[in-house]
This record gives sequence, C-alpha cells and structure tokens, in this order.
Amino acid sequence: MKSLCKIAIVALTLLHIIKLFTPINLVLLTFFTLLLLVFGLSMQKRGFRNITLFFFTLGIALLVYFELPFTIWMSSLTSMTNIIAIIVVMQLFSIPIEVGHYSDTVEYWLKRLFKKESSLYLFAMLVTNLFASFLLFGTVPVMVSLFNKALKNNVAQYQRFFATAIMRGYTLALFWAPGAIIILLVMQVTHVSWSELFLPGLILSVMGLLTSYVLEHSTRLNKPIVSMSETLHISSGIAKNAPKQTVHIILVIISLITCISLFENFSIATGTGRILLAGLIVSTIWIAYYRKQPELKTALKDYGESGIMQATDFSVFFIAVGLFAGAVDHSGILGYIQPILQESVNHLGIFSIIVIPLLFILISICGIHPLVLAIIFGKILLAVSLPLPPVSIALILLLSASISFIISPFAGMSLMTAKYLNVTPMEVALKWNSLFCILFLTEGLIFAYLWSL
Repeated sequence: MKSLCKIAIVALTLLHIIKLFTPINLVLLTFFTLLLLVFGLSMQKRGFRNITLFFFTLGIALLVYFELPFTIWMSSLTSMTNIIAIIVVMQLFSIPIEVGHYSDTVEYWLKRLFKKESSLYLFAMLVTNLFASFLLFGTVPVMVSLFNKALKNNVAQYQRFFATAIMRGYTLALFWAPGAIIILLVMQVTHVSWSELFLPGLILSVMGLLTSYVLEHSTRLNKPIVSMSETLHISSGIAKNAPKQTVHIILVIISLITCISLFENFSIATGTGRILLAGLIVSTIWIAYYRKQPELKTALKDYGESGIMQATDFSVFFIAVGLFAGAVDHSGILGYIQPILQESVNHLGIFSIIVIPLLFILISICGIHPLVLAIIFGKILLAVSLPLPPVSIALILLLSASISFIISPFAGMSLMTAKYLNVTPMEVALKWNSLFCILFLTEGLIFAYLWSL
C-alpha cells in the first residue's frame, strides 16, 4: 500500500514536470490520481481523512446532480495535482540542508550576535521566515532543533517566545514564498501571477515581522540574555563555514525568485509550472554541490523512503478539494448565489473587505481548514464585483489565511508547534497570538486597500 502510494506521488510529479514541455495524457494523470486517492486515503491522519472525505463526497454529489460529463470529472479530479508535484519538489531542499549541516550556521550566529531577548526574537522570526520559503512544512522541526537548547537555557518563558517566533515567522513567509501552498491556491483561484503578488506580499511580510518585534519588545522581551558561549560550544570549523553557508541560503532564495521572474518574462510554463521548474532546478544544483559528501547517499535514500511520503496527507486532501472546486466551477452553482452576494457587497460597500476576512478567520477558528476557505472564499469573491482589483483580493485572501494559520487551534501549525513545545494548542494560537493577529489584520487590510489605489 505504501509502495503504491509512493509510486503514484512520484508518477504525478514526473507527469507535471513533463507537462512543462509537452502535453500529457489526461487518462494517465487520472489513473495515478485515483491510485493515490485510493491507497493514500487509508494512510491519512484522522483529521485530514474526515475533511478529505467530506469534500470528496460533496464534489461527487455536485458532479452527479448537475450531470456533468466524464471529462469534467477527470479534469476536476486532477486539477490540483500540480500542487502535489510542487510539494514533492520543494521537499528536495531538505536534503542539502541536512547534508551541509546548515543548522550549525544558524546556531553559530545565535551564539555570536545577540545580547537581548528582543533581538534574538527578531532573529528567530527571520530565520524561520527564510527557511519556510523552501522547507515549507519541514520548518518547525528544523527550527526546534536549531533553537530549542539555546532558548531553554537563556530565555524566560521560552515556550511562549519560541511558539510565537516560529508561528509568526512561518506564516509571514506565506505572503511571498513561491512554494507555499496557500499562495499557489490563491494564484490558482484568483488568476493572479506570483510576480504580481511578490512585492506587496514581501512588504506585508516585513510589516508583520516588524509589528511582532515591536509588540514583543514593548511588552515583555526587553531583558538581557545570558552569554550563550557559557552553554553552547562553537568549533573553529563551524565558525569558518558560517559566512559561506549564510550566503548559500540567501543565494538559494534569490535564485528561486530570479528563476520564476525569468520564466514569467519569457512566458515559460504556467504560474504554478514556473514555481515547479524553478524549485526543481535550484534544489538540484544545491544537491549537486554536495555530490562528493558521503552523507548525500544516505540523505537521498531517506528522502526516497520516507521524505516523499510526508506529502501524503496533503496530496490526498488536494485531490478531494480539487474535485470539489472543479465541480463548483463547472456546475454554475455560483451563478445562483451571485445576485445575493452582490447585493450584500453593494450594501456593505468598501466595508465588505473587513467583513469577509473576519468571517474567514471565525470559520477557521471553528475548525474549517484555511486552505479550504481560501478556495471557497476566492471563488465567491471573484463571482461578485468588489471595488478592488484581483491583486488586492488575493492579498486579502493571503492575509485571512495566514492569520487563520496562527490563531486557529485546529490549524496544523498550532497543533505541530504545541506538540513540539509540550503546551496546548489554545495557548499557542489564541492566548499568545491574539493581540498580534488583531494588529496585523488591521494593518494588512489597510495596505491591501491602499495597494489598489
């Protein structure tokens, strides 16, 4: 079962890479999508399986009720498998990170540069933000291994410090990181290109980081920290390699951004296809850089055996959500509710851009996944005439989703962070992050509106 699931994931990834250069057979793509759905469903965690089955059943019901042709069934089922391919390719970045021991570089700067809690907090957020741009879901365990010992020994209330720094740093990368799933979904729903979102997304990300830093500095993180050299040892080899490896990380991010921009300028592939191709090229070059390292063979083997399977939960989930989204698109169901929605938007006017994100966030707190809400709300927003361009609508969706990832105790980031730090999801989400989310939501909505002027 596990082997068949892995074969299906690899096959879907290869098919989407081939699709960048030549058309592929929809029947073949549908076959491997069904293979992954059937065998991956039983391997999903319970929470993911329930929501997957819900949207799969809802999608099937819409397709049957509206008597849509079988070609629509196939195209809907496979509509979001390109995101599965991007997840698999982006996970390749974990290989050079492991082989090159880049965690030692972060630890080196951690020990060398920081004397106050607030500056260390900003550093932790920045590092998380940068690593999240290509490590995606692997960011949390990497950050825990990097910072846990140092923070535990040197910072009061280290669990709160760590949880808020990781969660905010990670979610703020979702505004600009080319491989982030939410930005891929928003691009797909709103038909806005990544290059259109990059600059305003990056500005929003910086705004969020600064807001978080100022908030924590002014309320609690203004104490000096113990010298870390007393608790952590720095070898001469790590000190020598740290500047070079820091440049590597910066170059990787710049290379990803540059590749995607060039592909867009030369009209190579589609929006998500450019991200897939750029991620494949940059990760392959980075892995090849360590081709002479004896550890590379083990890292590649681990990725082949278990790394690919880490995408299973989300892969099956996206198949079901893709089926539902495709059914909604082709059924014309939005045409029935569009007049009601338009009347509500007309009544609210510009205030609708406040009501919509609040509704998005409240529903996510009740347990509906932000990725699902981004698709549903995106389709609804595009079906009505808002006094905003598509880029501003995309920014509002990203803002709503990122805050939902932070503040919802049911979101994966909250659950994962709480598990690693041995605290409750309610503490991680609502107790420690509510004030920041209110401030950032206010700033973000004002920015999204001003960007449209």
